[in-house]
Amino acid sequence: MKKAFIGGMALLCMMALAMPAFAFVFVYAEIEKDKDIYVEEKVYIYKDIYLEVDVITTGDKAAEADAIANQENFDNWACENCAEKQSVITGSVLGNTGITTANQSTGNMNNQGNLVSVAVDYDPGNGTPGNGTNGGGFANAQASVDQKQGFVIIPYEDDEFDYYWSPNIVDSYNILYRDTIITDSINGNEGVTEVNQAAGNMNNQLNAAAIAVCLDGAVALSEADLGQASWGNIVLEYNTDKTALISGSVNSNTGVTFVNQTSGNMANQANNLSLSASLHP
Repeated sequence: MKKAFIGGMALLCMMALAMPAFAFVFVYAEIEKDKDIYVEEKVYIYKDIYLEVDVITTGDKAAEADAIANQENFDNWACENCAEKQSVITGSVLGNTGITTANQSTGNMNNQGNLVSVAVDYDPGNGTPGNGTNGGGFANAQASVDQKQGFVIIPYEDDEFDYYWSPNIVDSYNILYRDTIITDSINGNEGVTEVNQAAGNMNNQLNAAAIAVCLDGAVALSEADLGQASWGNIVLEYNTDKTALISGSVNSNTGVTFVNQTSGNMANQANNLSLSASLHP
């Protein structure tokens, strides 16, 4: 029995030596990697514009029109409760010829303006426009508009400026309506038509037109400048319903037609036109 046991163990050992070996290995590694990316992009845009106009002539006359306006709105306070407002233009400003201007406001502290400057050359010799004898005429139109909300710039000294913060403040609540409405109006006009309508507070509205015409002209120059700024203002509104509506209006007009409309607060609205014409018969 003992011999059989020893023989069996020897056989098992021989079989174990004959079998393939198996092993499980766990490897932990930390890898550090540095990556540098460089992107270089260069864009070069060169644009040179040279404009030179030489006019060799002596003008007999000139027509010059200037329209300049400055409006400022600052350091105002509107505190409203249940202050309903309506500005309504209905069936109005129709079929006019020439220069027509209209301003309408039911709000508070609104600036509204309409400017029209027209110049036509005129020969005092025989009362006939555009009857030049030598080099014709020169037409020059300039229109400049500047509107500011909430601050004013005051010259200081040595061409420096001081800036003063003077905000506008609106505190309104529980307003069922604040409406600006234009219906079936500002139609079929000829010439220059300018309209402003406001129902809000502290708005700047302006229309400006400068028109210069030489009927026997050589040169026409025109310049327009518009500057608007709104800064530091405060509006505290809740439960306020506002409507701005233009319906069936501003149709079939000929010439220049400007319209500004606002139901809000502290808006800068401007239409600015500079027109110069030099005609030769």
